[in-house]
Formats: sequence, structure tokens, C-alpha cells
Amino acid sequence: MLILLLIFGCQKQVKESKELTSISIEKKQEILEIIYKQPNINLCNQQQDKDLSKESANILILNNEQYLVEILCFLGAYQSNYQYLLLDKNLKKIEVINFDTFENSTDNLKLININTLTGTTEFDPLTQILVLETKTRGLGDCGSFAKYQWKNNQFELQEYRYKANCDEVYISPENYPLIYP
Repeated sequence: MLILLLIFGCQKQVKESKELTSISIEKKQEILEIIYKQPNINLCNQQQDKDLSKESANILILNNEQYLVEILCFLGAYQSNYQYLLLDKNLKKIEVINFDTFENSTDNLKLININTLTGTTEFDPLTQILVLETKTRGLGDCGSFAKYQWKNNQFELQEYRYKANCDEVYISPENYPLIYP
């Protein structure tokens, strides 16, 4: 009996646009060295898996003055945890990016602000939209969908959808019940 195991999700595709995403390997290493030497960042809330390579970070050019840095904090059973940083191109100022989201506790959704995201993320450098899909359980029949737009040096929550009922009925997260706006 031959068993084939495929693991998806560890490497994610970043939409390519040479002018928006191209930085040299040397520049990426320089940026990561600066970030990892900053004691005041509290990178990944001190929950970063030390076995993960720094090379798993993504660095995107947001505009003529800024980089968006995506740090992979840890891999979960079916989704990952990320932290986003804003870095000026002079490599002098690093800011942790916070996100508005909803805390999924029992039946009461509460708006909160967090500095790491758990789920599957996709950032489009052309539209500067970040999409986050979070599974409540591995089957993927419940969870949340959030869409953020980069504006004024922050990600603004544009849309939040949530399906609480883990009923073994799969629907696309983009079609979960709308919570916000």
C-alpha cells in the first residue's frame, strides 16, 4: 500500500509584481537582521517558533518610503500565526501593525485590537488589500473571513464575516454571514 502525504499551506504564494515586490536577497537579510535585533518589538509576543527560518518572512514594498514585513510566528495544525511590521526604507523606524477584529467568544462577538493574525493570509501589493481566513477547526466548516485595506499607515478593517456553527456544511468563507460593516 502506497500512502502519499501532501502538505499545503506552509509555503504561500505572494502575488508578484516586480516593481512592488522585488528586493534583493541581500536587502531582505539586512532588513531581517535589523528586525530581529530590536528588543522593544516583542516579536510575535515572544511566541515565535525558534525552529522557523527567518527566510519564511515576506517583505513587500508598500510605496516609495515603506516596507511591509510579514513574520511567520508559528505553524499550527491547519493555519499559521503572523505578525506584520511597517519599516521605513531608511531602516530606522519599525512599527508593529495592529488589526481590528472580532473576538469569537461563545455567542458574543466583541471588537478587539490585536497585533498578530492567525489563519491563512493573502496580501495583494497592487490593491494593498490583506485577506485573512481563519478556521475554527480543521474541517473548515466554520470560522471567519476578514478583509483589510492599507490606508494611512495602517490596515483598516473593511469586512468581517463569521460562521459560528460547525455543522459539517462547507461554504466559502467569503459567503459567511456578514458581521461588519
